[in-house]
Amino acid sequence: MNYPLQLDSNAGVDALSLTSSLLRYALAFGLAALLALTLTPAMRWLARRIGMVDHPDERRIHTKPTPRGGGLAVFAAFNLTLGCLVWLGWGDFSLMFSPSWMLLFLSVSSLLAAIGLLDDMFSLKPWFKLAGQVAVAAILYANGLSFSAFFSTTYPAWINCAVTIIWIVGVINAFNLIDGLDGLATGLALIASLGLAITMVFRGMSGAAIPYLVLAGACLGFIRYNFNPASVFLGDTGSMFLGLTLAVLPLMTASKQELLASLGVPLLMLGIPIFDTMIAIWRRSIRAALPGPVSIGSRRIRLMQGDTEHLHHRLAKTMSQRRAAILLYSVNVILVVVGLLAMLLGNRAPGVYLLGFVVATFVIVRHLTRVELWDTGRVLLSRPRYMQSQLLVVPAYICLDVLLLSLAWVLSRILADLPCTTADAKTLLPLEVAPVFIMLASVRGYTRVWSRALLREYVLIAVAVTAGVLLGSAIVVLTGAREAGGARAAFLYLLLATLVTVGVRLLGETVREGMAVVERLTLLDRPEAVRVLICGGGERFRLFLRARRAQVGSNTRVVVGVLDDNINLRGRLVMGHPVLGPLDELPMLVARHRIHEVILCAKLSDERQNALIVMARQAGVPLQEWLHVERKLA
Repeated sequence: MNYPLQLDSNAGVDALSLTSSLLRYALAFGLAALLALTLTPAMRWLARRIGMVDHPDERRIHTKPTPRGGGLAVFAAFNLTLGCLVWLGWGDFSLMFSPSWMLLFLSVSSLLAAIGLLDDMFSLKPWFKLAGQVAVAAILYANGLSFSAFFSTTYPAWINCAVTIIWIVGVINAFNLIDGLDGLATGLALIASLGLAITMVFRGMSGAAIPYLVLAGACLGFIRYNFNPASVFLGDTGSMFLGLTLAVLPLMTASKQELLASLGVPLLMLGIPIFDTMIAIWRRSIRAALPGPVSIGSRRIRLMQGDTEHLHHRLAKTMSQRRAAILLYSVNVILVVVGLLAMLLGNRAPGVYLLGFVVATFVIVRHLTRVELWDTGRVLLSRPRYMQSQLLVVPAYICLDVLLLSLAWVLSRILADLPCTTADAKTLLPLEVAPVFIMLASVRGYTRVWSRALLREYVLIAVAVTAGVLLGSAIVVLTGAREAGGARAAFLYLLLATLVTVGVRLLGETVREGMAVVERLTLLDRPEAVRVLICGGGERFRLFLRARRAQVGSNTRVVVGVLDDNINLRGRLVMGHPVLGPLDELPMLVARHRIHEVILCAKLSDERQNALIVMARQAGVPLQEWLHVERKLA
């Protein structure tokens, strides 16, 4: 069964007046909302009668037993409304309302709703639910629904099948995982479906907007009982149904000629649930890879095991459920607006997406992923036993350098618009990569301990790479293999080769610095942390930070800022820490920043040191001196 991509048999205002279209939209939206509003209390009563109640525990935010499985009302309202519209003969408005489409969607959504209902009643194993989701996605793919609707290029059937199943299962689980706050999943689905309905209208596919409006109406009717304080929960029955519907409808309305509108807009409008799912997979995978026992209670953390680090859990720790839900609604509205703007801007849409990506990346890294970044750093810094042998570290560096240098050579030719065939790789790649590798070996690039290297050693690596690239270019010219544009490619190769060789050796140092930053940001927010003020922002402070960095992960003290009498440092950052003022302002700054300890990291005169001791006593904080000096033992 293959569904057509152009869904409107009479597109736009040529077939129906604007008034008629608006009346149809209002009827579809209103009927679904009315059905959900009516059916939800009945489902709530039935859930209580059969004991389908969600009890509070350590992972739940709610504090009183609440009926679940209310999402069955959303499921019923959606399918009943679409059935009524088919009965009214709306097939001329949108081919999506064909009996075959309705029968297929009703079948697979009923199967998924049954699995969700069983989970709400008996708490099924996660792998059982996943198997059911995969089965539903496979049935849809077998009946002609596939991810290839987004792309003009033809892909092998197995790739198409895999990507389609991943997309459908991924969106189902995205809404399943985000449903941990009163009204959150329902509200996000409401906003996303309204945004996608408007998108269909803008694309001239007015009939394709109706299923989205039906879903939005069903969500609106249900959220009356689901918003904080909720009297009934969606349960897996509802959250998985919302995910299935919002995964399937974009595949039905995709257009290969409008890739950004067809794929980019749904991804944006489903951005919060999808992002939360990706973060959860990252977090749980990293924790599973951590050395030593990482567990909840007596159970080791697994990929399918729930935790309390989802977006809504983090927000609920700092604000009420209602405010957290409204905040996430607002972010989703912004994403919808960005998606609509991208559509209206046409050829400039990639710029909108790129700007949104940069802003989102900054917000994510700055506020939302400290836990994930921290655990990732711990994994990167934990050396397996087999990597502690120098006999294995050296070959690992050699293999990595050869691989990265080869990739840099290929990328440089692509950027320089030069051919990059297998024949080119066989003749030119050895001539340009081998000299760089030889120069790295000649400066002992494989016998240095890079976790304890000095800056000049990294500079030496950069010089060796430059010499190797120049030598390789000379060999190419001497062998008569010179090409037009070869100088541009050589320059790009120099930049990329330097970046990857130095970058690989700086990775450990970069991770440690990053972890130190994450640790500081994390401790600043914790009331139990010991807040420290440093006196002196010179070289001894640098050594103090290096000593602390060697113990990153076990520190309970956090450096709030630095005091220094050098007026040129005032208001600036020294080694990533703000200079708050001169030493004479110590009592005032101790009170302002809630300081628990003061550490002296500078050599002061006896008079100045005594004055500092007096100020510390007046401020009521202990004063310590950090020393890193040479001491004679024999």
